[in-house]
Parts: sequence; C-alpha cells; structure tokens
Amino acid sequence: MIYHSGYIDRIALIKWFRKWYAFGMSTGEGNKSKYRSIDIKYTPWVLKEYKYWTLLLHDDQWYLGRAYVWLVREGGMQRFSELENPEYIEMKMVMQEYEQVLENLYNPDFMNYAWLANMFVEHGGHGHLHLIPRYRNERIFAGTTFIDGRWGKNYSPSEEIS
Repeated sequence: MIYHSGYIDRIALIKWFRKWYAFGMSTGEGNKSKYRSIDIKYTPWVLKEYKYWTLLLHDDQWYLGRAYVWLVREGGMQRFSELENPEYIEMKMVMQEYEQVLENLYNPDFMNYAWLANMFVEHGGHGHLHLIPRYRNERIFAGTTFIDGRWGKNYSPSEEIS
C-alpha cells in the first residue's frame, strides 16, 4: 500500500517510536501543566516532554517520522528570534536526540526545518518547529510504503502518490 494522507495507524506509529527509543515518558496523561498551550486533540501525539519543549509526532505523516517541538511557554505569535537562550539550547538538544532516533529507525537522507507560526485561528501563532525527514527512496512502516514525492524540492505541499 502506498501512503495516502490520514491513513497511517497513529497508535501503532506512536507506540513504535516510544518503544524504540524509550519515548514512553508521556501519554498525554502525565504532567498536564505542560499541555496548557497544546490543544487537547494533539496530546495523544506527544512523544516526550522537556523543560521548555514538548516533542510531538505530526498528525500528518506524509513524511515518515515528521514531528515538531512545541514551546511550553505560553503566548501567541512567538518569533524564533525571541527564544531565550535556555530554550534555544534545549531545542537544539531535542532536535539532535530526535534526529538520532530517526537515523536508527529510517535513516533519512536529509532534514527540513520550518518555524512557521502561521496557524493563528488554531493556536495564535504559538512557537513550534517542524522537523521533516526527507527520503530519496521509499520507506516502509507497518505495511505502508512512504514515498517522498517532493524529494529535492520544498517539502510543502505534500504530494499524494497514486
């Protein structure tokens, strides 16, 4: 089967990531104070909590392993340039840790990063960084084939392969 948007079994994917790299620290039921800036519908996607960031698997897996780090600090329209030094240092550590997990699991050929903060209706432009693994060749997870239809181009918009 070739991946079509919205198809992947999110529970299987999250369990796989947590089991593989001991991400099972959080199920969305733990320290709820960390979720004050995350819409409740996204809490099942939480992989790991940090002091300043929460790592979440992206709900749209066009790119296998796509995730984002969500700034725990409250506030809307947070610019990347306004990160405090401890937030920036921890974000870099989170990125490196997650990239190592991806390397062990799927060996992406490249990574894209995006700090968009443009979902004003949904979260007021709250600060978060997208981590988008890119693959030159197909990857398979749980019987689903993932093909990066935009390899060598901007990751957005994703393209469905039929």
